[in-house]
Amino acid sequence: MFVALKPCIDGFLEGCRPYLGIDSTVLTAKWKGQLAAAVWIDGHNWMFPVAYGVFGSETKDNWEWFMKMLHKAIGFPPSLVISTDAGKGIDKAVTKVFTNGVEHRECMRHLVKNFQKRFRGEVFEKNLWPVLRCYRQTTHDRHWNEMLKACPKATTWLMDNHKQLWARSKFSTTSKCDYVTNNIAETFNSWIREEKFLPVLDLMDKIRQLIMERFCTRSQLASKLSGFKVLPYVMK
Repeated sequence: MFVALKPCIDGFLEGCRPYLGIDSTVLTAKWKGQLAAAVWIDGHNWMFPVAYGVFGSETKDNWEWFMKMLHKAIGFPPSLVISTDAGKGIDKAVTKVFTNGVEHRECMRHLVKNFQKRFRGEVFEKNLWPVLRCYRQTTHDRHWNEMLKACPKATTWLMDNHKQLWARSKFSTTSKCDYVTNNIAETFNSWIREEKFLPVLDLMDKIRQLIMERFCTRSQLASKLSGFKVLPYVMK
């Protein structure tokens, strides 16, 4: 099942930066499967869902289906950025479905976790995080060369196994979002963690209710601002 409410799609296309964090979380109780979500960032840097859906497990085919449905819902916004973890299924699905040059970023936290399973040492403690988080290409190169000199095998492994964008210095500036983690999607997972035990239809409707509550909260906050008129948006 895939759900994309029109107010959420309109809000993403008309009022938000073209940045999506995509992830899934395991359903609990006897209702097995995965709840996947595509999440954007609003003007307050708050999490807000664009679309969500359920499938059996994190496979390439299931992620490809989710991405096709998402593409159908949002089209291809200019300068679109999609942030995911390093899962092989989702990685290939993004590349296959969004073929028009989407900027595919990889979560830094997952990359570091995978890296530390294989490589340890002081040189990585001093240079790996700066390589990922620095803004200047010259700073990136300096820290990268330190790791390259100390352990060429480690830098080769990074290039071979993490081919998406993960260094902030290489991000485009058009999306106006420099997040190096996929925490915005993790925020969604935390937001609905108490509802994951529900049957699928009840879960889908509960998320709809939560979204409507967030629309109401944002409308109340906006009504207190001055300088523009707030128009109500009716959920259809």
